[in-house]
Amino acid sequence: MTTLSPALRTLAGAILCAGLLAPGTTAVASPAPQSDDGGGFSAPAQRVAQQFSTPRQQTPAPQDGVAGAEAGTTAGASAPAGGHRTDDDAEAAATHVPSLTDPATGLGTETAARIPEETDQVLVASGADDEATQTRLSLWERADDGWERTATMTGRNGANGWKEDRREGDRTTPAGVFSLSDAGGYLEDPGSQLPYYRDEGLRSGAEAVYGDGYANVFDYVIAIDYNRRTGVAPTENTRPLGWDAGGKIWLHVEHGSPTRGCVALDEEDMRLLLTTLDPDAVPHIAMGSEEFLAQ
Repeated sequence: MTTLSPALRTLAGAILCAGLLAPGTTAVASPAPQSDDGGGFSAPAQRVAQQFSTPRQQTPAPQDGVAGAEAGTTAGASAPAGGHRTDDDAEAAATHVPSLTDPATGLGTETAARIPEETDQVLVASGADDEATQTRLSLWERADDGWERTATMTGRNGANGWKEDRREGDRTTPAGVFSLSDAGGYLEDPGSQLPYYRDEGLRSGAEAVYGDGYANVFDYVIAIDYNRRTGVAPTENTRPLGWDAGGKIWLHVEHGSPTRGCVALDEEDMRLLLTTLDPDAVPHIAMGSEEFLAQ
């Protein structure tokens, strides 16, 4: 792991995974040990997944002939007269479900029960297994009579897959359910509904630690509330669970390879999430392997 020199640590601004603050940023972070996803950046605080009471959505009764999310169908979707499903029927079934525990979402009753009842936006990020480094994501938003899948995207997670009890430096992405409270980046606010903290030191910091090809990695970030204090910039360094649990687990811009613990997406997908996730909807992310999420 690259060690930052004293001169670099005094850059005007908190390098996202270096824990320093750049000029113009709206929050102050103190220097701290290096983080998992930052390749030499320091990590802010992130909180543990909280246990919540069971949400409104309940497990639907099992139905015959129901296909899983990979087949693009969902429980409760009936075939048209004559018993044949059309492509339009399959698409409608895949994008509208009665509850988050519908097979199309990939979430089981235990996982869904950790999502607060007041949450109206849920981002599901799943890998094929615990060792997977590629992630499929779906954004689900509450509709009047159920949940609609309003976006799908692909990304990358930690180089060593998913892990509930992940540790600093193990290059795994934490599996669990977490809130999404704060955002930021090197670029100007694209119209984020989440509080957005611009930090002009993020590009120079990313290049100093990662190299020339990584300058844009932190152009946009959304903090995943794992072992962090909320209501502050993603670069803030408080870790309520201690440094050994790791920190600074973010959604950020894709860099062409697995991460050190974050989830990386195309820049266009990051802009979509920034302009769609609404604090009033209490957005959460459920992430991990398919088996873990189906619990």
